[in-house]
Amino acid sequence: MNAKNTEDDNQSSPARDIIESPRKRMRLENSARKSWSLMDRRTDTEVFQEMGVSLLDPDDGDSNCDAAAANNHKPNLKRKRDIENVNPNINSIIMSPRSKFSPKSPRGKLSPSPGPSRVKSPRSSEKLKPLQPSDQILETSLSNAYLIDEETPLAQSVSADFKGFNASFSSGKKRSNENSFSRHSIDDVRVQSSHSSASQDDVTTEGADTFSLLSDEVILGVMRWLPKRTLAHCMLVCKRWYRIACTETLWQRLDLGNKTLSKDALGRILNRKPVIVRFASSEIGEWHPTSTPIQSRIQYLDLSMCSIDHRTLEQLLTRCSGLRKLSLESVSLSQATHELIGHCSNLETLNLTMAQNVTDEGLSAILEGCIGLQSLNISWCNLNEATLNVLVEMLPQKLQRLNLSGARTLTDDMVAALVGRCPRLLELDLSDCSRLAVASLTALLSLSRLEHLALSRCYLLPPHALTKLSSMTALQYLEVWGMLPTASTNALRAALPAIQINQFKFSAISRPTVGTRRTSIWGLRTRD
Repeated sequence: MNAKNTEDDNQSSPARDIIESPRKRMRLENSARKSWSLMDRRTDTEVFQEMGVSLLDPDDGDSNCDAAAANNHKPNLKRKRDIENVNPNINSIIMSPRSKFSPKSPRGKLSPSPGPSRVKSPRSSEKLKPLQPSDQILETSLSNAYLIDEETPLAQSVSADFKGFNASFSSGKKRSNENSFSRHSIDDVRVQSSHSSASQDDVTTEGADTFSLLSDEVILGVMRWLPKRTLAHCMLVCKRWYRIACTETLWQRLDLGNKTLSKDALGRILNRKPVIVRFASSEIGEWHPTSTPIQSRIQYLDLSMCSIDHRTLEQLLTRCSGLRKLSLESVSLSQATHELIGHCSNLETLNLTMAQNVTDEGLSAILEGCIGLQSLNISWCNLNEATLNVLVEMLPQKLQRLNLSGARTLTDDMVAALVGRCPRLLELDLSDCSRLAVASLTALLSLSRLEHLALSRCYLLPPHALTKLSSMTALQYLEVWGMLPTASTNALRAALPAIQINQFKFSAISRPTVGTRRTSIWGLRTRD
C-alpha cells in the first residue's frame, strides 16, 4: 500500500468518506487545527514507525483487496479495510478491558495473525446492537464520540476529560450500586427477621391451645362428628370442653345395646337428655335415686330383652312420661310398672311380647291411660281368659295394628267383640290361636280396611273357608304358615290372585328392630 494510491482514492470520493466515517466527521467539525490521524490524506513511513507498526509490507490479503478494489472500482471499501488493519485505536478498542461490556465489541474469537480485519464496522454493528440500559447507552455514546487518537494534544485533552467523566460516572454508578445493595441487604435482613420471628411464633404456639381461639359454635360443630366414646373423653379435658360436650344436641341418639352399665350409670345417661335410646340386650346396673324426679327428653325407648330390676325400671319410667314408643319385650313387669306405662298419655306404640307378670289389673291401667295407642303387641304373654276379655273390652278404637299371637284362650266370641271394638284395624296377627274356627273367619270379613292378616297354625280353620277372604278388597297379604301342604297352597294362590300368600314369617307389629337393621329402632337411627 502506497500513499499515492491512497491519496487518489480519497480525492475521488471525499464526501462519501465523510458520510461513512463518523470519527472523521467529528474531527473535521470540532478540530480547528490539523491533527494527526490515520484518516488523514498523507501517510508515510515515519508515522508508522512512531506508531510502533513494523509490518509495513502489504500482505496477501491487502494485495487481494487492492486488486478487487481496482477491478470493482470501490476504493472507499479498500481504504476502510486498510485503515482498520493498521489502526491501533481499533485494536485497543478490541483488546481493551471494557470492550467486553461494549456493544460494539465483537463476540467471536480474535485472530492473532495479521491480515484483513474481520471486525464489523461501527455502522453495521449499530444496526445489530440490542437494547441497552440508560447508563450503558450513555457510556457507549460518549466512548464513540471521544474515541480518537490519544497521541495528539487534542486527543489527549479530550481523553483526559473523558477519563475524568468516566471515572466520576463509574464512581457514581458504584455508589448507586452500593446504595441499592445496601437497600437490598436491609430488605433481606428484614425478611429474614420476619421469617425468624414467624418461626419463633410457630415454636411458641406449637404447644398452645388453639381451640381457645375458636368460638363455642365452631367447637360444637367439630364435636358433632365425634363418636360418643370420644365425646366422653373430650369432657375430661377442661371445663369449657365439658360444658360444650354436655350440649343436648350431641346426645340425642344413644345406642347402648349389648352393653353392661355400672351402678348409677343410668342417671348420668339421663342427664345428657337424649331423645332416642336403645338398651336392647343390655345389663343395666342398679339406680335408686332419692332426689325429686326430673322429666327427661326420651321419646323412643327400647328395653327389649334387657336385664333390669323392678325398682330401677320404675325410676326410669317415672322420668319418661313423654314416651311415644316403648318396647319391654321379655322384661318382667310389676304392678307399679303397668301404672307408670299408663301415665304415658302420648304413647303410640307398645311392645309387650313375652313380657312377664302381665295381669288384667295392670293391662287395664295401661289401656285406660294410653288412649292414643295405635300399635300393640301382646303376643305370647300367657294371658288367661279374664285378661283377654279385659283387653278386648278396653282396646282403643283408634288401634290400627294388633298382635295376639299365642293367645291360646282366645275364642270366636272374643274375635267378634274385637272386630266391633277396633273397626280401623290395618294389620292383625292371630297366629297360634288354636281355638279359632270358621266363625272367627266370618267375623273378620267385616274389617274393610284390613291389609295384612296372619292366621298361621290355626288348625281348626278349613282350607276351603279361606277362599271367602276374596271379598276383602283391601287385603294384600295372608299368612297361613304350617296349615296347608304345597299343593293346597298353590290352589289357594290361584283362588286368591289379588292376595300375596306367605310373604312374611314373623310379625313386625310394634317391634323396634326388624330384619338386619340393628342400629335403628322404629325406623329411627340410634347412631350419628
